[in-house]
Amino acid sequence: MAFGEADDPTVPTGRAGADPLLAFPTEATGHTGQIERPGDQTPWWFIPGLCAVAVFFIGLLATINQDRASDRLAAEERAGVVVDPDVAAAPSETPDSQASAAAGETVPAVGDAVDPRLEALPPAGVVSVGGQEFPIVSRCEVQLPFDPADTEFQVSSYFFFDEADERQLVDRIFDGQTERARLLGDERFVELDEIGDAGAFAATFTGSDGADFEIVVNPATDTEPQCGDRVVTNEPGQFSEPHTRIILDVCIDRTTDAFATVVGLTSEGARFEILQAGGELGEIVFVERGIAAKRTTAPAFIIRNGDITSASGVVSEGTNDLDITIDIGSEVTEADARTCVPSDRL
Repeated sequence: MAFGEADDPTVPTGRAGADPLLAFPTEATGHTGQIERPGDQTPWWFIPGLCAVAVFFIGLLATINQDRASDRLAAEERAGVVVDPDVAAAPSETPDSQASAAAGETVPAVGDAVDPRLEALPPAGVVSVGGQEFPIVSRCEVQLPFDPADTEFQVSSYFFFDEADERQLVDRIFDGQTERARLLGDERFVELDEIGDAGAFAATFTGSDGADFEIVVNPATDTEPQCGDRVVTNEPGQFSEPHTRIILDVCIDRTTDAFATVVGLTSEGARFEILQAGGELGEIVFVERGIAAKRTTAPAFIIRNGDITSASGVVSEGTNDLDITIDIGSEVTEADARTCVPSDRL
């Protein structure tokens, strides 16, 4: 057909030569091949019906639950037990817990785990060695000996006198990964167990006879820790990496020297003596655990300022030198210190 001719009369609409599949785009007929598009054939009552079924099942479950609760209460009443739902939901209290609460004591909540070893602890501020109890004379807890170079290494020290009035020390040491305990002697450490959450612990050691024994420390007391007096050592010229030990016991020996000798015991089992030669000069003897005694290679300086006594110098055992400073008086002054016994001396 030439351009401009009239539409083909055999085609109701559309131009002559048009694709019959596009001739009737909105009407589905077998002639055009159009397929009727799917639509929403859901009945109008379907959604309301689902809601009604859901409401029915919810009501049914509530009815069953109520019937079961009624049966339980009826059974309890037949057994002679009267149960108030509010009371049943609350923690029960025993007469002992009521009395403790009335006295102002802290009562563990029902279900809280209570360490049974708490009942066997010695009194607060006491160390138990093989069942014998000794009061803690002085203590310093969570001290950082190598601060600022190392702030993870921690030492808690507890000093006491045993049944023979000999000095004894328990160090609880945490090196950043493991925890252990140590005594003044050569006892071998076995294990450490924490008891409760107030700092109490039990440490097991093996004695020289091969038998194990236990030391229990209960530091929970209102007394202040004594961390003010200290001994600080450094490698010569390395003042940025000090080793600080806390002085836990000080005594004065006036029996053998023209001038009083100051004797001390520190955390980590170190011991020292300040041998005074008069004026501001003297000698320092320092013994670390398991290391030969070091003595000042030149006269040490001794300075007194009120109750504070300070001594400083360089100590050596011949090869290894240490700068040392000793400060006493914040906790125990020379005037208040006890008198030494022969076993206190180096």
